[in-house]
Amino acid sequence: MNNPLRYLIYLISFFVLTGLGFTSCVTEEDYADSTNVNLKFSNDTIRFDTIFTTLGSVTKQIRVYNKESKPIKIDQIRLGAGANSFYRLNVDGSTNIVVNDVVINAKDSMFIFVRVTINPNNQSNPLLVSDSIIFSFNGKEQYVQLEAYGQDAYYHVADKWAYTLDDNGKKVDSLHYSLAEDKGEQSGCIVNGNSLEWKSDKPHVIFGSLIVNSNKILTIPEGTKIHLNPNSIFFVMPDASLKVNGSTQNNVVFQGMRKDTYYSQLPGQWGQIWFQAGSKNNILNNVTIKNGTIGIIVDSCVTNDIPTVDIQSTKIENMSVYGIWSRGGHINAVNTLVQNTGKETVALTIGGKYQFVNCTFANYWSYNTRRSNTTLFLQNYYYDKYNNLILRPITECNFYNTIIYGSNEDEIMIDKKEGAELNYMFESCLLLTKSVRNEPPMVSNCIFNQDPLFNKPEEGDFRIKSNSPAIGRGNGSWNAVYPNDIIGNFRQYPPTIGAYEYYPIATRK
Repeated sequence: MNNPLRYLIYLISFFVLTGLGFTSCVTEEDYADSTNVNLKFSNDTIRFDTIFTTLGSVTKQIRVYNKESKPIKIDQIRLGAGANSFYRLNVDGSTNIVVNDVVINAKDSMFIFVRVTINPNNQSNPLLVSDSIIFSFNGKEQYVQLEAYGQDAYYHVADKWAYTLDDNGKKVDSLHYSLAEDKGEQSGCIVNGNSLEWKSDKPHVIFGSLIVNSNKILTIPEGTKIHLNPNSIFFVMPDASLKVNGSTQNNVVFQGMRKDTYYSQLPGQWGQIWFQAGSKNNILNNVTIKNGTIGIIVDSCVTNDIPTVDIQSTKIENMSVYGIWSRGGHINAVNTLVQNTGKETVALTIGGKYQFVNCTFANYWSYNTRRSNTTLFLQNYYYDKYNNLILRPITECNFYNTIIYGSNEDEIMIDKKEGAELNYMFESCLLLTKSVRNEPPMVSNCIFNQDPLFNKPEEGDFRIKSNSPAIGRGNGSWNAVYPNDIIGNFRQYPPTIGAYEYYPIATRK
């Protein structure tokens, strides 16, 4: 072998051996191993905002930084859902489900590539596909959240902020929201001047809160499914209108994000629909509002002649606080079921004007805490922030052919302060109460403290059994105005009290 070649082999051998020697000298003591050591990430959450219409995948990257003066040894990098995840990782060339013993040198960084694969036509997919990358090291864990859209839907994603200021001009509250018309037809909204209409061919999914802005009229047609994430609020602003026009066969549905069985009747999964003071001509017709915190909030009315909201053939159910909470509003409701709430099912406070015909208000709340609040609550005053008593009259509060019942001994509370009206009337109703008596003209032709014999109230089935005392006890004069019940069955004469007309259950709709 000639000398130059021998010298080259010598150099190669030297560097290989030296390199191996240097590697073998790295010991556990050389790593930054304190529990106070943290990895830094280019993003705490990776969001895949692609809306898939067919099977597809997208890859994004995240950079992981070691800001320490020593290397960091990561024992494991893995996905929270493991092999069942919609996501896959590429960590320094390794695509294993779990990657072990990854070292990031001092003041250095590494890239991780994340791929998500979605079949948007799989209706069992969650609307939001979530997972996390878990980094285990130094006896602790850090996380990077992963989010992707799981179905072909219209997504309304909050991208604006509004703030509330205290008396000193300090920000005390914030609202993250989008507008109902944002992105137009891309988000399923047809815009025609101030008139907006949402499409019904795909679900609408709301992240953050959503606002129907002043002077806008949003119409939602039959069959539309609306999903809201935790704490989302659907606002209808002053001078705005919401017109929800479902049908008996095809309700419009407001509900949470989760569709699996455990969440099908679970309260508290989203916020509420909030009709702000000054909103007007609102309609809820054949609507199901379920599994939120408050079904609807109705603030002070515009005039005494036009309801803030007109409700027909609507179900509000499984709310962790209230079903209907009015604060000086004007409500007209017909063939409406409100049931299963953590507090009052129907709370009519701070005055207002109300009429309820052929309704069922029932509360068999069975979650977490025993309910002490009544199904129905009326109040003609409030205290302002300085603890001053402010009287607000309830000018009318009339109930016709309505059931008010529940699991408590008394399901009606009337909280009246002298000096302001609180005018109520119950006619041809079935009431569970100790505080209200048959005293015409305020209370007439009512049934007191008799079980209405709902079919399966614990399952949300409030149809009437064949031996119910409510059958044939309603005032038939309302049949001319409202000839059908909540699910479209014809009213008999005289009608059954409540939202459901009695028909043999085996043959009813």
